Amino acid sequence: MKLRKPFNFVIFRKIFEMFKNIMIVLLSVAASGTLSAQANRQLRNNGMSAATGNFFSEMRKKKDAQSSITETVGTPYIEESFKPCEVYYGDELVGKFFYRHNAFNDEIEIKDSQVPGEEVTSLATMRELRLVDLVSGNELSLMTYENKDEQMRNGYLYELKDGEKYHLLFKKNVKFTEGTKPANPLLRPTPNKFSKFVEYYYFTDDSKVAHYVPTRKGKFLRSFSDKEIQEKLKEFIKEEDINLNREEDLVRVFKFLDQQA
Repeated sequence: MKLRKPFNFVIFRKIFEMFKNIMIVLLSVAASGTLSAQANRQLRNNGMSAATGNFFSEMRKKKDAQSSITETVGTPYIEESFKPCEVYYGDELVGKFFYRHNAFNDEIEIKDSQVPGEEVTSLATMRELRLVDLVSGNELSLMTYENKDEQMRNGYLYELKDGEKYHLLFKKNVKFTEGTKPANPLLRPTPNKFSKFVEYYYFTDDSKVAHYVPTRKGKFLRSFSDKEIQEKLKEFIKEEDINLNREEDLVRVFKFLDQQA
């Protein structure tokens, strides 16, 4: 009669552990694919393509945009180079730094010096902080504003005119447009593109929210609830041949509003 060999628990345990590790890897890959698909569906549901969503994720990691997206025209920055600035907490000077504005995700990147390889960080998103550009003299700070779609947002706005009651601001924006690859080989593809545009806002001393400045005269007049102000503005715009698309004319309009306050 043959004797059975004793069961080797050591070998069994090793085989079991190996099988378990293989299953964990396979399940992780499957889960990753499912989460990626879900994320892309979510982006599409929010009106953003998967490619644009992936690009945005890359930008948040502060990688070079040109290295992750090929054939991209333009830049996510208002200016590529870092410029000297002063950062204030209220009226108190925090220090002097170098900054650039990533307007694609509305982030202020700062560093201590212009030394190559200097670590880049983000300016804290605190309303009490404000930044003064030492080259242009522009001042910018984080504010709550109501955009043209009447949605409340937080973002960095630049001061254009600091009046007695009315304060005129402008917001520098960058949008990303995904390129196209036509199915027809006779048609030329278009590259990914960053486009810059500016919007104007104003706020008064008794308001903590900045309001969008419409460029159409009728809508602009209706944005003021005071009927007397509406009539005076209407007459001023007509007499002075004001074009609300011109920055210098907007400054004149808000100077006039300050005189009426």
